[in-house]
Amino acid sequence: MSLNIAQIEAICAVVRNDFNISAAAVALNRSQPTLSRQVQDLERALGVRVFVRTRNKVAALTPKGEEILRIGLRIMRDTKNLTEVGRADSSDDSGELKIATTHLHARYALPLLMKTFATRFPGVILTLRQGDPVSCCELVAGGEANIGITTIGEKATSEIVTLPAYRLTRCIIVPRGHPLARETNLTLKKLVAFPIVAYSAPYSGRRIVDEAFARAGLKPRIVCSAIDADISKTYVEIGMGIAVLASIAFDPARDRGLVGIDAGHLFRPSILNLVMRRHAYLSRQALTFVSLFAPHLDADLILRAIDGGDIDHGRLTNEAPVAAFA
Repeated sequence: MSLNIAQIEAICAVVRNDFNISAAAVALNRSQPTLSRQVQDLERALGVRVFVRTRNKVAALTPKGEEILRIGLRIMRDTKNLTEVGRADSSDDSGELKIATTHLHARYALPLLMKTFATRFPGVILTLRQGDPVSCCELVAGGEANIGITTIGEKATSEIVTLPAYRLTRCIIVPRGHPLARETNLTLKKLVAFPIVAYSAPYSGRRIVDEAFARAGLKPRIVCSAIDADISKTYVEIGMGIAVLASIAFDPARDRGLVGIDAGHLFRPSILNLVMRRHAYLSRQALTFVSLFAPHLDADLILRAIDGGDIDHGRLTNEAPVAAFA
C-alpha cells in the first residue's frame, strides 16, 4: 500500500484539531469515516501506530507519530511551496502579501515602504497583521503571514528564521516644560523619580527598560502599560508620566506637545528582525519587499537562512544599522 498526500493531510488535521476526528474531517471537507480510513491506511503502510487511542478515541501521538507528524508537516509545507511557485509564475503581479508586525513598525517603519511596494506591484494586496512580537512570530510560523517585521521574544519557535535588520535606539518622551527636558546629564536615577508609562511585557522595549533599572538597583514606578507607542505618547501628553520608546516613534512635526530626549547611553538598543518561515518559498514580490525593507541584507543570505544554512547572527546584530525610516 502506497502513501499519499491525503493521508498526510489527515494526520496533520487531526493534530491541528486537538485530536478531534470529527473536527478534522470538517476542516478537510471529508466524511469522518473517510478521514479515519486514511489515518488507518497510513499506519498500515508504515507499519507503526501514529496515535495513542483510548476507548476508540484518538488521545495523543505515539513517539513514532511525533516523528511522522514532523515529516508530514514538512511535506505539506513543501507541497504548498510548489503550488506557490506555479502561482507566482502565472500571475507575477497579483495575489496577496501578508506582513506580521507590531503597531510601532506598522505606523513608523513601514508606511513609505508600503507605498513604494504598492507602486511597483499595484495588483498585489498588502495585508498587515498586527500583534505583539510573540503573535507576529506565531503568524509567520503558522503560514498566516509571509514575512514578519518585529523584535523577538526570549523564546522563538524553531519554525521560523530570524535575521537582525536594524538597531532601535531609545529616547525619553516627556511633555513640553517637563523638568527632564532641561537636563543636560540624564541618568536612570533621575528618571526613576517620575512615573513611567511602559510597554506591555511581550515587547522587548519593556524588557530592556526593566533590565536597565534592575542593573542599577532601581525600581521604576510603572503607572500604565500600553501596547503601542501612540497610546504611550497620549498618556505622557496628558501628564500621567514619562515614556521610554524607540526613537523612531518620536516625530517632532507631529508630536508638538512632547519632547524627545536621547537615551542611547541609558538603554541598550533592541533589534528589529526580519522573520520568515523556515523552508518557505518567497515569491519575487516577497523578496522585493524584503529588499526594500533591508537593502543591506543580501538576497543570497536571506535564502540561505530560510533553507537552514549557518548564519552569523552575532555579526549581523553588530553590523545592523540604526533604524531611521522617516
